[in-house]
Amino acid sequence: MPDYYRPTLRPPDELAPEIDWQLFYTRVLFWEQKQHVGVIGPTEQGKTNLIFNLLGQRDYAAYFAIKSEDETLEAFERHGWLRTRDWPPRRERWPHRPLTWQEAPRRLVWPDASSFNAEAEQRRVFRAALNDIWASGRVCVVWDDFWYLSSLLGMERDAKKMLLNARSCKSPQVMAAQRAGGVRMVELTDQPTWLFWAKETDPRNLQIVGPANSVRRGFVENLERWQFLAENTRTGDRYRVRAPLLEAA
Repeated sequence: MPDYYRPTLRPPDELAPEIDWQLFYTRVLFWEQKQHVGVIGPTEQGKTNLIFNLLGQRDYAAYFAIKSEDETLEAFERHGWLRTRDWPPRRERWPHRPLTWQEAPRRLVWPDASSFNAEAEQRRVFRAALNDIWASGRVCVVWDDFWYLSSLLGMERDAKKMLLNARSCKSPQVMAAQRAGGVRMVELTDQPTWLFWAKETDPRNLQIVGPANSVRRGFVENLERWQFLAENTRTGDRYRVRAPLLEAA
């Protein structure tokens, strides 16, 4: 086994107690309108499912969807989310006027990604949404996947602007990423008030999570599937939580 990777023992339970989701959500999770959240972990570990549950605390939300298909996001629609390929969303019936946030408070901003060269259209739609959100304020923006949006679509400047300045318009940002080191932006981990870490086993990614003797890495390496280490970056408090799985309505 390479020297740079030795399995880490899980720290004592009291350093990150495992608590029921409802207790965490109603009594522990204090997420102000001006605070950001980061969700980090490999694919198929439940990041999107966790975000769906977290967004119950936000009145207005815009989820930036990048894939051509996503079964979990399609379940969002069955729970009342409006899917729109363009911005602004418009009424289906005549007159096709733009919908207000009160009429469509939860929106899947999902440009057509069926083409291999869909980046330009995705970037146009997402930037139109950001411009509207910046003006209206109080809307939560979910960046999924953060690396794809900031690096591949070239929206790093947009992301920095929202993360560093969106507090002024009380627009909380949620960044979903497969690894903390997948982007050059240190804001991914130092701006959020809450960080949620999924189970990680890749030696290189674990080095980014933290030193082998750190509490964070010890728990992240030993989490179960669908389980997250919830870390309050301001207080240092940690908990292990498991959000309810999203099912069809």
